[in-house]
This record gives sequence, C-alpha cells and structure tokens, in this order.
Amino acid sequence: MTDSIVQIIEDEPLHANLLERALRQAHFSTALDADGHSGWNNVQRLQPSLILLDVMLPGMNGHEICRLVRGTPATRHIPIIMLTAVGTEEDRIAGLEMGADDYVVKPFSPREVVSRVQAVLRRVREKGQARPLVCSDTSLTLEGPFFVVSLQERHITVSNPELRLLQYLLTQDGQLVHGDVLLNLPGEDPRSRSREEIEHRIRFLRRKLENSGAGSIEILPGFRYRFLAHPGRN
Repeated sequence: MTDSIVQIIEDEPLHANLLERALRQAHFSTALDADGHSGWNNVQRLQPSLILLDVMLPGMNGHEICRLVRGTPATRHIPIIMLTAVGTEEDRIAGLEMGADDYVVKPFSPREVVSRVQAVLRRVREKGQARPLVCSDTSLTLEGPFFVVSLQERHITVSNPELRLLQYLLTQDGQLVHGDVLLNLPGEDPRSRSREEIEHRIRFLRRKLENSGAGSIEILPGFRYRFLAHPGRN
C-alpha cells in the first residue's frame, strides 16, 4: 500500500469519479478539485505526490496551472500527467514543453491511467536515488531530482523530458548520437513518442543552452545530434 496522494483536477464529474475510484482501488489516496483556482490552491496546500491535470478547466486552464507548478520552487518537483480531449501532436508537445511528465488523451481507460501514474512515480523515485550528473568542466550541473540546471551560477528550468535528454547528451559530449537512442532512453515510451517530438524538444533545449552560453546541440541530417559543451572548439 502507498501513502502517495494523487490530486485530480478535473471538472467533468464522470471522468473525475472514474479516476478517483480506480486510484483508490490501487491504494492511492486522492484529492479532487473541479476548477483551476481551487486546484492550484490545493496543490500548494497538499503538496501531492502527483497531479492528474485536465487541460480545459474553468477559472484557470491546465496549461496555466502547469506553468505555475513548474515556476514555483515549492511545487516544481511534483510530476504532472495532463488529461485532454485533444490528442494532436502539437498539443502533446505543448504540454510536455511546459513541464508535463506524461499525456493521456480522452476517452481513457482508468486502468491505463493508474498504470501511467505508477510508472511516473517509479521514475521519480529512481531519479531521486540517482547521483547528480556533472559535466566534466562543471559548466553544467544537474541538481538532484528537480528540473533546475545550474549554468555558471545562472539557472534555467527544464522539463522532465528535457532533463532526460540533457542527462544523456552530457555523457556523449562531442559524439554523434542517433535520435533512435533518445527515443529509447529510460522513462521514454517509444510507442507514444515520435521523431518529431524528439526533434522539437532538442531544438527547444538547444535554444536554452545557447542563450546561457554554456553549450550547444548540433542538429545533423539523418536524425543525428551532437552535444558540444564548448561550441567553438575544433
């Protein structure tokens, strides 16, 4: 049995009740909110283990809540699974870029959602046990299980998927990496991820690195990439 609290922020009673019942059957504690403002207030009060967050909410939508969770030091570590009736690739990418850990499209199977909740929480626990990853010249430091990268006394916030990419690329400095490897990193499900999503994440991450002046990512033909901690070197 787990003491994990899953906060469900969902305004459709049918979906909310299905999720709550399935999670309680799986021995999770639950909290339920039907609008964005009360949902965000209770995130701060309850500090849940995970948030199931509907995109379309009254008062404050799911994307706004996701940005608040990731932008607030006390809550930025809380994993988020987005729930949406819109299943386009662009919509999934938008949610992931805001810091969501996973995406579920309605109509959904409650058992599948429970399985995804368990998988995300397992990844969070494993990440919390991992040692911080430090670039050899210390220009880049990943700090614990959170989404903060220290760049020579400056900080940038990265999403969970960006963190996984950066952790791997840091170990491959100057080496060619095929994108298929990135699709199969621990925590990635290649059945629900695409080359287009990896490409989009890489471009977003490259922009953050270059803006900080701490590195760059070359995007090469053939779905290949190369991380450079020192872009100007030969």
